[in-house]
Amino acid sequence: MAVGTLALMLAERDMTRLEALYAVLNTITTVGRGLTEFSLAGKIINMVVMVVGISTAMLVIGLITRAMVEGQIRTLVGRRRMERQIANLNKHVLLCGYGRMGRVIAREIAKNRGPFVVIEQDNEALAQAEEDGHLAFLGDAASDETLNQCGIERARALISVTSSDADNVFVTLSARQLNPGIRIVARANEDSAIEKLRRAGADRVFSPYRVGARQMALAALRPNVIDFLTEIDDAPGAESYQIEELRVEPHSTVCGKSLRELNLSSMLGVMIIGLRPQGGRMTYNPPADTKLDGNDILIALAPTSRLGQLAEMVAAKP
Repeated sequence: MAVGTLALMLAERDMTRLEALYAVLNTITTVGRGLTEFSLAGKIINMVVMVVGISTAMLVIGLITRAMVEGQIRTLVGRRRMERQIANLNKHVLLCGYGRMGRVIAREIAKNRGPFVVIEQDNEALAQAEEDGHLAFLGDAASDETLNQCGIERARALISVTSSDADNVFVTLSARQLNPGIRIVARANEDSAIEKLRRAGADRVFSPYRVGARQMALAALRPNVIDFLTEIDDAPGAESYQIEELRVEPHSTVCGKSLRELNLSSMLGVMIIGLRPQGGRMTYNPPADTKLDGNDILIALAPTSRLGQLAEMVAAKP
């Protein structure tokens, strides 16, 4: 500003220092008022207004720019942290969609302490997932790039519960192609989408309306059964129970032993209510002389406090 004032005074010999300064400020602030429009006092006041105005504008612009840059940095740092967390996940679940169903599913998975990643392309839903304390990724779940970034090759399962049947079909197709062995559970809003989802590669397809209607009918016809199933993990005044699925690992100490020998009911209070051998069909309420083998799938009704011990028993031993 000082250089501009001096240069103008040298160029315009008849211009006073105040007039030169006024002209420079006029140019800098783009006000565009002439030198003859104000008296001496008016010029001084006008210069003060121009300086204060441009300073205030620059301050506001600086604060806005700073906030934007800091926000971008926080977003970038948070995204990097999230990517590192996802890279460390193994045998996790990909939850595609965080609407009403997605939120309930997330609570159930978190309740069972299973690692999972929420994939959501709506910023508001993503923010809700993060606020709920879940690992969340912004992206299109039908995109191969998004699924790869979320570690689909290491995931144990994918649940697609977007509000669109078409989106669920595309998610299922992409997931099955990227990881042929992953278990896929999908939501069908319309009955016509059930078979399409199965053909796309979904292992299980659920229609919320069918499931809800069946539960309501059973609640009316067999209320005690429904009470048993819904309250089994939240029995008031008693230890909670849980129906759990466990795989008998090869070389586990239980391999080759019968259910009678293991005596799980007396030792842990565990009931084996189902058993599926590798490649075989499910046997309900298997007899006591049934011997366990590696890769058998056990369906157990067990006290929640004893699930850890049961998992250790069927785990592989060195």
